Amino acid sequence: MKKILPLVTLIVSIAFLTLFSYSHVQAKTVTKNEIQLRDDVILDLLFLSTDKALEEHFGKPKQYYCGKIIQIEKKVEPAYFNVTVQLITFEGAHDFPFDLVTITFSNKNRIEWRAIDIKSRTLKPNEITNITKGC
Repeated sequence: MKKILPLVTLIVSIAFLTLFSYSHVQAKTVTKNEIQLRDDVILDLLFLSTDKALEEHFGKPKQYYCGKIIQIEKKVEPAYFNVTVQLITFEGAHDFPFDLVTITFSNKNRIEWRAIDIKSRTLKPNEITNITKGC
C-alpha cells in the first residue's frame, strides 16, 4: 500500500497538470509568404519616397531592384515608425555601377514618409551575385 500511494499521487498530479495546462489558444505560424507579402506592401507604399531619397542622394534619378525590408521599429511617444530598406541601384539595362543602398524612413510628425538616413556603397563585380541571390 505504501508503494501504491506515491504512484497514485504522481498519476493524479500528472493528470491535473495536463488537464489544466491545456490551452485552447494556439499561436498562428506566420509563413514566409505572408512576410514577403507584408514586405512587398511596405516597399510599394514607400515607392515615391524611395525614388525621392535616391534622387536627392545621387543627384539624379536611379533605377533599383532587390528591395527588402531590413528593420521595422515602432516608436512609442509620439507613436510613429522607422522602416529601414535595402536595395541595389544600377545604370541603364542593369549595368554597372551597382550600389548597395540602405535607407531609413520615418513617419514621425508627418503623414508622408521621409528618408532620415541613407547610406550607399558601390559593389564590386564579385559581390553582385552573392547579394542578389535572394531577389
